[in-house]
Amino acid sequence: MTTRGEGWYADPQDTQRLRWWDGTAWTLHTHDRITAPPDHHAPLPRWWSGLSVAVQLAFGLSLLAAAFTLYVDLEILGFVDEVELRPDTVVEADGARIDRLIALSTVEVATSLLTAVLFIVWLYTAHHSARMDRTVLKHGSGWAIGGWFVPVLNFWRPFQMVTDVRRGATGEATVDVPLRQGWWWGTWLLSTALATVCDVFYQLAAEEPAGGYFQLLARAASWERFASALTILAAVLGILVVREIKALVLAPTD
Repeated sequence: MTTRGEGWYADPQDTQRLRWWDGTAWTLHTHDRITAPPDHHAPLPRWWSGLSVAVQLAFGLSLLAAAFTLYVDLEILGFVDEVELRPDTVVEADGARIDRLIALSTVEVATSLLTAVLFIVWLYTAHHSARMDRTVLKHGSGWAIGGWFVPVLNFWRPFQMVTDVRRGATGEATVDVPLRQGWWWGTWLLSTALATVCDVFYQLAAEEPAGGYFQLLARAASWERFASALTILAAVLGILVVREIKALVLAPTD
């Protein structure tokens, strides 16, 4: 026969309460049971795995769009050289072709927006799910969305949220962040900064009289070459990061 030590136990007269057992008999001391609040974090949805694939495909589309933009930049620089060195060989159709290429290259904006939206949904869904070990998380799930839109903070908070998902998936408060994740975020930030510089030059070219138009157009294309190359690299690294995080999140737990 097991001897029960003193402590709080289920009240034999009311299962909704606890009663103090002094080691030999029940006492008059009771209190209500404390129930844990319901977990409002739903299980990781089954479609999250498919969303991971969609995010990788979106990165692939961004890569292709950036490669096309890089091609357009090279065509612009060649066109400007022709205008400056051999203006007699340039016809109106050449200018119209460059205008069409520039217009088509704006598809990169659409692919970037698509990738960003899918990535944010993917990141938030994982972070907010019950799959995360919330004892090791350092940020609320809302930052997986809001962290992209808060000025200055958006330079590092999205990166931190990816690391937070890494913590939650492994249950380790301290995790080693692979270099590829750092390079992915760094190249993306730099490509975004360079793209902003390009936009300024394109805007100035649109407002400049014909005399300075081609010089500003060449500057815009010259900067955009580097932005496009970095976007291509960021897309490749982004695919690797998503694949790694997906593997961690979907790994079986004990």
